[in-house]
Amino acid sequence: MIAFGKLFVICISNMRNSALIIFLIIPFIALSQSLEELKVTAAKEILRVDLLDGLEDESIQMQTHSQTLRSQTAFFKQFRKIKNNLIRAEKFDQNVLPQWREWVFALQHLSENNTRYLAFYEQYFHMVAIVTESRDEQKEKEYLKNHVMFALDGIRYYIDKPYDKEVLLHAATIKPYEVLTKYLAYNREPYFLELLEMVAMNDPNAIKQYFASNHLISSTLSMSKNPVVLDLYKIFRRYGSGSYSYANIHSIHNKRLTLDESDKLTKNKTEWFRALSQLKSQKNILGNYSVDKELEKYSLKAIIQINLLHERPDAIRFASCNKYNAHEMYTLMVYAQDEIFTSTYLGMFKRLLAKRKEKSMYKLMENMGFNYFRTFVQMAAGYNTLQELLSTMTVEEQDLLMERVVEGLDKTGGNLQPAVEVADIYGSLQSDTLKQILSSKVKRELKRCVSEDNDYGIRLYGLLYKLAGYDPIEITTESYSFDVPDLLKVSGKELFPDGTNIQQHIFYNDEDGEAAFSLFLAHFGGDKNWKISKFEKYTLIESTQGKSIKMYLNSPKFENSANVVSAIFEKNTRYPDVVVHRGHSYYLYATVKRLTNNAKVAILGSCGGYHNMASVLENASDAQIVSSKQIGTWTVNNVLIKDMADQMRVGDGGIDWQELWAELDVKLARNDKWSDYVPPYKNLGMKFIKAFETL
Repeated sequence: MIAFGKLFVICISNMRNSALIIFLIIPFIALSQSLEELKVTAAKEILRVDLLDGLEDESIQMQTHSQTLRSQTAFFKQFRKIKNNLIRAEKFDQNVLPQWREWVFALQHLSENNTRYLAFYEQYFHMVAIVTESRDEQKEKEYLKNHVMFALDGIRYYIDKPYDKEVLLHAATIKPYEVLTKYLAYNREPYFLELLEMVAMNDPNAIKQYFASNHLISSTLSMSKNPVVLDLYKIFRRYGSGSYSYANIHSIHNKRLTLDESDKLTKNKTEWFRALSQLKSQKNILGNYSVDKELEKYSLKAIIQINLLHERPDAIRFASCNKYNAHEMYTLMVYAQDEIFTSTYLGMFKRLLAKRKEKSMYKLMENMGFNYFRTFVQMAAGYNTLQELLSTMTVEEQDLLMERVVEGLDKTGGNLQPAVEVADIYGSLQSDTLKQILSSKVKRELKRCVSEDNDYGIRLYGLLYKLAGYDPIEITTESYSFDVPDLLKVSGKELFPDGTNIQQHIFYNDEDGEAAFSLFLAHFGGDKNWKISKFEKYTLIESTQGKSIKMYLNSPKFENSANVVSAIFEKNTRYPDVVVHRGHSYYLYATVKRLTNNAKVAILGSCGGYHNMASVLENASDAQIVSSKQIGTWTVNNVLIKDMADQMRVGDGGIDWQELWAELDVKLARNDKWSDYVPPYKNLGMKFIKAFETL
């Protein structure tokens, strides 16, 4: 029996801070529906999905042939496998009904509008197939721990398995807030309170919002006898849920701060930053997730202020650095990596080296508890100061640093960012000796994962070993394949799937956005090969000669104008082949959520673009990314985008990145920002992510 509609929320996460949330109305299957009825419903839904393109052929017609082939595996081959798994499980487990129900929910959710999120569904249904197979619980647990967001999307598939508590407690340390949002999937379990306590100890800022409510989370947590939770309630009773003191729970619980001292400290933001920065040098602190967020908030504000003074003399621009010691400057830099200008980084790096009391930077990172140390080393690599960083260290310390950089990459809860940082570090090393040292340590870790039968680690370290120029098959045997894309070109067939190339250029409502919008239009104005048509909330730039290209630009002076453009794509069920982000990194999440797997090129001419590529590839796995290590500039963006469009317009429709970059190297030779732009074929981190997701 089909009841009234029920609202489901599926979160598609990124490697860093954003999530694409799709709200979908799907039919609710009455809890009384039998297994046989569910099987009939599943068969009907599979047929309905197959007919979304009008053809009953176990595939969904996508914009490219390769995507259509991928849809066969992502949907129908996986559907068949999941169905067989569930039927087989009925013979051994009477609790298979919730898994059937959850799978049918997912089938009913699929529609013509959301199958374009192919990359997400490839991973989601792969997870379902692994968990429902129920042959090797250790492998299932390993997979879920290394794919935390998918593990949270699929709780009902494993909620009654022996490892469910272990996986969710692990998730509470990696993504505590997201664990809270899924409470309805596990609130009847005997470990519900223990899981809430784990969230509270890792992210008190997430849990505090429930203290003043009648919510189930609040009523359950109020029964806790956990001493840390009891201390959180003391903060609430004294200062309410709006207090900043929750992030000080480690110091409060360990009697280093009284409640009044904590409250006073949070009112002096600079002193509080100093205290939290020093706290992060310790291991296993309480409230770790909340502390990171507070440090990020302060650091971003401080770095942006220095960025804004980029035209002022250094004595004025970096005056605020006088109040920070070397450890605090290190913290500012690593927590604000997505916003830091090249010139800001270089100025702060120089001052950090001068202020440090430690003889070597290895010792400084050690004294900082190696907090975000890979990020710091990767930034040094990206901004060409790695050799200067390493020169402060002894040979033994350099070796120890390379060892720390490489170890434990398979134990990050599925966060690929540390591995991406290693790939970028390797690509920036100038010393053959250091390259040899790093690659030998990657080899050692790969052998460890092989001996442990650690599939995730084998894939991860095998690819890094391949990127270093070696053959991992010699260690893993031919049961694995490590194909790394060259990313030298994008074909015309991909960029013009129906004879026209569609582009979306996304601008944001601030002073920079309006200036960039006007200057971009001016760059095309007067060129007879292009026509500009202005509408109320968007502008359309169309080619008049050569291949058909249509660029949609939302007007930044209108709030939500990008939604007007997106509505055009939704109406025509034709989504952009090229997406260009024209804004600061804190707007990037809004651009990312508009990406679909139709996007073949994504240009992130903005601050932090180099570090946010992982989140882009989660939603648009086929996209080749042009990124910038620091804030993008219209003096580069406009030239780059127009030259790329002209190459597509007059040629075979494809993009040859090496040819385009060679031309731009000449044209932008005097632009000091051009060197910060990274083409796809030079981006080892992106190559790693793309290869890893297709293994």
